[in-house]
Amino acid sequence: MSLSKLKCICIDLGLFTENAVRIAKDVAEFWYYIPCEEAFPEPFKSKIGKGLEGIERIRHWGKYVDKADFVVFFDSQFGDWMENWKERYAVAGPGLAEKLELDRWHGRMRQKENGLPVQETERVIGVTNLRKFTKDHKNYWIKVDNEWRGICESFETKDQHYAESRIDWITYKASPFKEDIIFICEERLPGVEPGVDGITWEGELVFPTTVGYERRGSGIITRVYQTEKELPEAVKWIDSGLAPEFKKHKTRFFYSAEFKIGPDKIPYLIDPTIRLAAPGVAAIQTELIENYSEVVYGMATGVKVAPVMEHKYAAAVSMESSEAAKTFVNISFPKSLRQWVKLRMAVKKGNDYYSVPPFDSLGTVIGFGDTVKEAVDLVKERVKQVEAISINTDLGGLDQIVADIQTGKTVEINF
Repeated sequence: MSLSKLKCICIDLGLFTENAVRIAKDVAEFWYYIPCEEAFPEPFKSKIGKGLEGIERIRHWGKYVDKADFVVFFDSQFGDWMENWKERYAVAGPGLAEKLELDRWHGRMRQKENGLPVQETERVIGVTNLRKFTKDHKNYWIKVDNEWRGICESFETKDQHYAESRIDWITYKASPFKEDIIFICEERLPGVEPGVDGITWEGELVFPTTVGYERRGSGIITRVYQTEKELPEAVKWIDSGLAPEFKKHKTRFFYSAEFKIGPDKIPYLIDPTIRLAAPGVAAIQTELIENYSEVVYGMATGVKVAPVMEHKYAAAVSMESSEAAKTFVNISFPKSLRQWVKLRMAVKKGNDYYSVPPFDSLGTVIGFGDTVKEAVDLVKERVKQVEAISINTDLGGLDQIVADIQTGKTVEINF
């Protein structure tokens, strides 16, 4: 399938510039739009994607959408928009199924209704009630309602002093709304934490697909499963619990679902990601799926295109910089590595690449192989050739993931 005469518009929030670059490589024109209207704008959001290969960064989408052959939404937050546009355009995106991720309590209730195991979970409203909860409940994960996620990521109640400091911070940031925030409090479970990173076609898992292990701030190692027969039973269980929601919303898009599995071999869904998953998964998919653009175009037009994945294993290592939260940071690497260096919130000025503030994640470096070791060794070799001020890469984290893989085998996650 050739897309060389087609035009595409992408609506994004800035996290998936490399996925945009990948599609732009195969189409005639590619327009990239990120909402950036503010009363007192700073020149950051409006620059994301500017200068990157094949991308035309646009400030307004109105005159472009009618000229596009298909539309892509890489991220969530646009559910109603997507559903409305599907009546007039060929659209690929998560659509209204995004609520499984954006409304954590809704997601947990659908999980229960669809027959998935459910860990002990409580819905707590307001910081006063949360303080009471954390005093009486140890070893819980506290997850902030999605509307407030930008001020605080998930945290544990294992250390009461740490929990108090996080609640103090939320109280300060939320101020008059501190008693309105919804917290989802989940029992902290033992075991390893694999995840499926696949494509749903209205509830049907598309093969080949991938399952991997990720450590935040370190990276990810993933394996390709060519057929359903190869797939671990726990992964089939998780997918079957999400399938009714995908069928109901006619979702044809990428999704990821992490789960916890311990000695009892029962998988507990943790967080479904109903969009592209970043940073490692989405980066890997751009190259691991050799016909990536055709797959996405098929999602938009309703023609199922099976992904082509020739490698068995993939790895990605995360790159971060504290300076990137403050200013543009130059990221330099040999030109020969461009295909394997995947940037986030990035721009290109002349021949130089930069991260766009205020985001400390620079991106990932990816590598493939026929064995775990081959993929990991390759990505370690490549990331050493990337330079940026205050760059941080946790290569030891990949070794910990290798240990997770071995533990996973004891609970029947074949890898």
